[in-house]
Amino acid sequence: MESTIRLNLTRILEATGELQHFLDLGAARLRAAGPLSEADSEALIFSMADDLESHLRAMRARQGSATIRDLGTWTRAWIDERQAVPVEGSPPGVGRG
Repeated sequence: MESTIRLNLTRILEATGELQHFLDLGAARLRAAGPLSEADSEALIFSMADDLESHLRAMRARQGSATIRDLGTWTRAWIDERQAVPVEGSPPGVGRG
């Protein structure tokens, strides 16, 4: 039986020192999306968090285990990849207004 660990993304971001970078990325995405309703803004940020959590789970599954250093490396790579991609409007599934 495979063990399952519930990720606490906020704690991971704090422990790895990546919280501010994640928040900065979110702020940049919100600015790029233009005026959004509160619900759409939340949806954008939660979709980012879901994507990061999926990435961390996939990396952990591929490696078989994860240290806090691994989580930090994987998180930084995820953030760097998203910062390198130009943002055009809001992500799929997030409407305007």
